[in-house]
Amino acid sequence: MSLSTFIGHDNKTKYTVLIFLLLTIWWVTIFIGGTKDSMVNHIFGFIYGGFSLWGGIWGLVVARQWGGMKSVMGRGILSLAFGLLLEAFGQYSFWYFNYVLKIAVPYPGIPDIGYFGTIPFYIYAALCIAKASGVKVSLGSFINKLQAVIIPIIILGIGYTLFLKDYSFTDVTPLQVVFDFGYPLGQAVYISIAILTYSLSRGILGGVMKNRVLLLVFAFFAQFLADYIFIYFHDLYFPASFIDFFYLLAYAVMTLGILQLRSVLVKLKS
Repeated sequence: MSLSTFIGHDNKTKYTVLIFLLLTIWWVTIFIGGTKDSMVNHIFGFIYGGFSLWGGIWGLVVARQWGGMKSVMGRGILSLAFGLLLEAFGQYSFWYFNYVLKIAVPYPGIPDIGYFGTIPFYIYAALCIAKASGVKVSLGSFINKLQAVIIPIIILGIGYTLFLKDYSFTDVTPLQVVFDFGYPLGQAVYISIAILTYSLSRGILGGVMKNRVLLLVFAFFAQFLADYIFIYFHDLYFPASFIDFFYLLAYAVMTLGILQLRSVLVKLKS
């Protein structure tokens, strides 16, 4: 699927891509400039956090077009929207600690209510989209069982190797241990469901779902990557750092994934 075909004639998708490109150019200029605590850094942190709010609002709109709570797909998209809105809560509470109160953001802390809160919503969203795509995540066959075992092991293995290999339990609180291990475990679940949905769907809804599910796989993985880059490099964080760019990327891909699910509904009605 080419970029022009992906974007199509949907203005919302075009605006999302344009906003992402403009914010990326802005981030590059800040990053190259080398500033770490200027007004521009904090303004960028405030504005790019709005991307998750933008995606969450459109998620509510698209979910309503799919029938909202009355349809499986509607409930799935609604859960994606709530996930992005929780990310917005995490972003702006983090920004408030960092810029308004000018204190080190505690971890775990209030922002993690938003960040960690996305996990159950994304798991439920992945299950709903799998069901709406005609895939039964019941592990009824040996192949399904094999995929369901291998995929989480690979994801958790990556997370362990990159972030938790030398983990020390002596200098952390029990709550931090829960968050440090809960993030990759929960994210492995929804990424695995999404990958299974993509690999097992064949010709569902006229074949229009497959590429959309693949985009959601990328969105889920981008979220996993952003969260664990932050956890591993949080001591290096500053507004408009490389960590913020990974969050910007995650919000952009998830927003595009939601908008592409809207395009499925448009195609089915045409």
